Amino acid sequence: MVSSPQLTRDLRAALSAGELSVAFQPQFDLGASIAPPGAALPEPVAVEALCRWNHALLGAVSPERFIPLAEEAEFLDEMDAHVFARAAAQLAQWRTEGHLLSLAVNASPAHFSSDYADAVLARLDELDLDPAVVTIEITEAPAPQLRPPMLSAIQSLHAVGVAISVDDYAAGDTTVAMLEAIPIDEVKIDRSLTQRTDAAADDAIAAVVQSSGDHGWRVVAEGIETIADLERSRARGCHRGQGYLWGLPLTAGEMDTRLAQI
Repeated sequence: MVSSPQLTRDLRAALSAGELSVAFQPQFDLGASIAPPGAALPEPVAVEALCRWNHALLGAVSPERFIPLAEEAEFLDEMDAHVFARAAAQLAQWRTEGHLLSLAVNASPAHFSSDYADAVLARLDELDLDPAVVTIEITEAPAPQLRPPMLSAIQSLHAVGVAISVDDYAAGDTTVAMLEAIPIDEVKIDRSLTQRTDAAADDAIAAVVQSSGDHGWRVVAEGIETIADLERSRARGCHRGQGYLWGLPLTAGEMDTRLAQI
């Protein structure tokens, strides 16, 4: 068993050596006709970039384990920057090849600042990528994360067209009224709410969808794993969906293969 301090040191070394990888989970337009599992993969409209780590002794380490280690050791900002830089380069390549995907990346609220916004914009400029094809996801849990010091960075990115998303909605204490107070473009419904079938879940998502019409938000249902999840998310008015129904997150090479089949 590798201790947490040793695992943290290994993680920092892996980051420095460029050994962390990026997986891509497709997002799909729920307003379009979506083929069932086993049929040809529909055209994704976006991909979410996800950090992956294969430890020399432990093998694949779950992000649920290594992300908190990086945050506690105060280098999660470097990890987020690394993932963004690699994912943006891959997106630029796909778009050059004619696959007009958008990209979603995660950013920790702990370091969401003007410096981070400047780094994102510099990378987009370097790759000649339209800021409008990028969405920055800020986690909603634990609350409160949508604090005033973050607003200048949000406004800087939002002003040039980068979309701002609140991730994992319903995993914490954020309310629709709180969402309405900040300049966002998207709300991602946490899987814990997407997969519920009760009337309270219907009402909670309906409140977000109703506000999305007033504010121009995009609503994305996470954690779609079954046909029932898909049908329920569409009936609830969500605009996009992602989840294991369409398969596990893909390496860049696997995504190349999928895109070539479309």
